[in-house]
Amino acid sequence: MISTTNHKGDKRPRLVDAACAVFAEKGYASTRVADIAERAGVGKGTVYEYFSSKEELLFAVFELINAEISLRMDAALAAGGSAEEQLHNLLRLGAEVITEQVEMQPVILDFWAAARGKDFEETYRRAVVASYTHFRNLFANFIRDGQKRGEFKPSVDAEALAATVVATVDGLGVQLFFDRSVDPHRINEAFGHLLYESLTTEAK
Repeated sequence: MISTTNHKGDKRPRLVDAACAVFAEKGYASTRVADIAERAGVGKGTVYEYFSSKEELLFAVFELINAEISLRMDAALAAGGSAEEQLHNLLRLGAEVITEQVEMQPVILDFWAAARGKDFEETYRRAVVASYTHFRNLFANFIRDGQKRGEFKPSVDAEALAATVVATVDGLGVQLFFDRSVDPHRINEAFGHLLYESLTTEAK
């Protein structure tokens, strides 16, 4: 996972990295702020200099993970020359991400359960909606670019297909958490071939 770079002496990046590690190991509900402070090598009071609560720390972890994925998606799009290469790069990245983040699934579930009925439930809902919207838009723009170049069928609904792709990759991550025999790389490779066939124009 990437770490943000801040001014010298700023312990926020270290605290976010520590929170991510401890949440994954102990679960959100069982993690104490003192556990995060110990992992970061700072006093508990230092944590509260940067974050008002454990909930705010989880939001920071959530934002860091999303920022990293977004950067990696941009790199995947830039790495491949053709639309087909870019499509497979994106889906390979999706398989990598859900494999890397599989231990964070219970953290999110723990937090959602803890958030129900609390003041921060709506804040978390908005953050999740913004995250899904961002990734849907990235994929929809990829499809639109392919349509402009004449590589993809103009009749394809970019927004609808992007939502389907994001839901598929996200759901695959949930399956992987419960069943480690699931192979996201093989599944996404097959999914990519099917997607490309459905997206491309008949005349080549």
